[in-house]
Amino acid sequence: MLFIVFKAGDASYALEARQVIEVVPLVTLRACPGAPAYMTGLANYHGTGVPIVDLGRLVGGAPCAVYLSTRIILTTYAGGDGQQRVIGLLAETVIETVEREEADFSQTGVAASGTSDLGKLAVSGTGFVQRVVVEQLVPKELEKILFAEPEKAAS
Repeated sequence: MLFIVFKAGDASYALEARQVIEVVPLVTLRACPGAPAYMTGLANYHGTGVPIVDLGRLVGGAPCAVYLSTRIILTTYAGGDGQQRVIGLLAETVIETVEREEADFSQTGVAASGTSDLGKLAVSGTGFVQRVVVEQLVPKELEKILFAEPEKAAS
């Protein structure tokens, strides 16, 4: 399988390439007052507002640094009721792809606060790369935000 490899903080992560719609440069984002800190803003993607999740804040505690290689990885997020929504994952050092087999990844047995599981690990050089499954990585509170019914305008 082909994976896109990126960083958030000091850790390396891999997202299966077939889950990726597009990788785009970091653009100016529209702020989302009142949203969780990891939701860094909205981007305009073909005329649609797409929420951008800062993976640095989500998994590392600190916002992603702005490098030339900092990118937004556009992917779909599937809600519990079958609905889908495009979201962006802000990540650092989005510059490579790797081929890995399913057997290369093993379960970590470690869950982080607010996420059900960050994913399985594979050895990469002298470190590790952790496989990302978007629906497991993103907190369930985001699902409520993504699929909330818009409030009706007052008459």
